[in-house]
Amino acid sequence: MARKRHKGAEEPGSGYSWMDTYGDMVTLLLCFFVLLYSFSTIDSQKWQELVGAFAGTSSPSAIESLDISAARKDPIETIDTMVNYQNRQENVDADKTQGEFDQLYQNIKQYISDNGLEGQLSVERTEETIILRFGEVFLFESGKADLLSSSDEAMHHIIEIISQNSGAIKMITIEGNTDNVPIHNAEFSDNLDLSLERAANTLRGVQSYGIIDPGKLSAAGYGEYRPIADNDTAAGRARNRRVDFVIQRLTNTN
Repeated sequence: MARKRHKGAEEPGSGYSWMDTYGDMVTLLLCFFVLLYSFSTIDSQKWQELVGAFAGTSSPSAIESLDISAARKDPIETIDTMVNYQNRQENVDADKTQGEFDQLYQNIKQYISDNGLEGQLSVERTEETIILRFGEVFLFESGKADLLSSSDEAMHHIIEIISQNSGAIKMITIEGNTDNVPIHNAEFSDNLDLSLERAANTLRGVQSYGIIDPGKLSAAGYGEYRPIADNDTAAGRARNRRVDFVIQRLTNTN
């Protein structure tokens, strides 16, 4: 008489054996520990200990998988070398410098507007440079290179404004420029000579206030060779007779 099969009994060979699951788990654990160990500095003694531990031929011992001294000294960079706090700080400094440079431009622009100096001074900018332009009549008599005393108060205020954000400035180049009308007298041999003397005297005036680092100041003269307007008209020539303050922003690469 046939015996009844109990409900729920599993026929031999059906389904997955628990040994398969166990074997997979042991294999995965082995791969995990080998991978973990590969992160550390391998030496012969550690390797022998690892092999012995899995083979069961050595006494139990702790196997160091990470250089503890290095991890304690600089844990973040040991774990992730992509973390670079120096670069992060440089980005913060760059943002601060850019903000100060933007503020400097706005402050100069506001001062010119508040004091009705639009006909004598102007300011423009690029990302890295602010150009502050002084018309000839604001600083000098025609054909002369001595600074007018009447310009001293406004010049002093502007230099004070610049000094408030001097940390964002790499260099201020004071540039003298003229129109193309020839000049030749006992004092100046040509327009280049006149422009150089005007730039140098303006620089000396700025230095006399003692509020800008002299190492951030330089002077240059270009005569008639850098016009910003047409020299064929009186209005154009008047615009070309000028002194420019070319203010360069301090950047991380400098």
